[in-house]
Amino acid sequence: MPHVQMLQAWSAPASRSHRPCRTHTRSHRGAYRTAALEPAAPDDNRVLLVEVGRIAGAGGAAVVHLYRRHDDFPDPVGGTEVHPEFEFRAVVDWFLAHDKIEVPATLPVASLLVAGTGGGKLPFRLEDPWLDLADDADGEDRLTAWTTDDDADALAEFAASEYGVSVSRLTAPGASPLAVSGEVRVIDRYRAGAGGLRITLAWPARLRGAASPRPTGGQVRHGLPYAAPGPECVCWRHDCGGLTPATWCAEHGRAAEPAMEWHPADGVRCTQLAPEHREPTLR
Repeated sequence: MPHVQMLQAWSAPASRSHRPCRTHTRSHRGAYRTAALEPAAPDDNRVLLVEVGRIAGAGGAAVVHLYRRHDDFPDPVGGTEVHPEFEFRAVVDWFLAHDKIEVPATLPVASLLVAGTGGGKLPFRLEDPWLDLADDADGEDRLTAWTTDDDADALAEFAASEYGVSVSRLTAPGASPLAVSGEVRVIDRYRAGAGGLRITLAWPARLRGAASPRPTGGQVRHGLPYAAPGPECVCWRHDCGGLTPATWCAEHGRAAEPAMEWHPADGVRCTQLAPEHREPTLR
C-alpha cells in the first residue's frame, strides 16, 4: 500500500523559483511513479528521489543531477538501484547546507470538509497530514493528522453513524483534491504526552475519487456507457473510456438517460480502466 507523506512546505530561496510537484520520467534508470502514490516508509522516514524533488521544488532532471554529480550528496540507505531510498533528515540537512531550501515557518496543513448522512457539513483543519492510499479496490485508504481535542470529538461524533460520513473535499499538500462518497470513520486517536491529538480516518479505497472544484465540494464521477458513443455524442470523454454527460447530448443527456456504469473520477476503477484506451481524449 503506497504512502503519501505531506512533507513540510520547504521554500526555495528568493533567487530561485519554486515549482509545484509534477510527475516526471527518468531516462535509463527507470521511471518515476506519480508523486501522490509514491511509497515512503513512515517507520524509518525514508524518501525516494521523487520526494527529494518535492522537498527541493525541483524537476526530475535536477534531482538526478544532484544525486549523480555531487559527491557529498547523501548516499542511499535502502531501496534498489532503480528506486533508491534516502534518509529524510540527511537530505534536508544537505539542502539547507547548500542553500537550496529554507526552513519552513509552519507545518503543512490539510483542509477537510465532511458531510453527514443528514446533509450537514463540517470543516476541519488538520496539521502534518499523512495520506495512505491503497492501489486496489479492496484496500483501505487512511489519513492521519494532528488536530484539536474539540475537532477530534466533533469529527468522531459526526462519523459515529452506521455508514460513517462522506468527505466532500480534502485538500492537502502533495495530493490532488479528493472526495469520498461514504463510509469514512475515525479508527484511532493518539496523544503524545501533553501535546496535541493525532487522529486517523479510514475509508474503502473504491469510494475515493476526484473532488469537484465547487466550494461545497462533492465527488466527480464518470459514466461508462454499455454501448460505444455514436457520432451525435457531445459529452466530455476521459481516458478511462467514461463520459461526463452533457445535458443536451442526444445519446447521454437528460432526455435519453441511458444506463451506465458509474465510478469516481481518478479513483481506483478509473485508473484500472485507463490503460485499456490507447487514444485518450478529453473534449
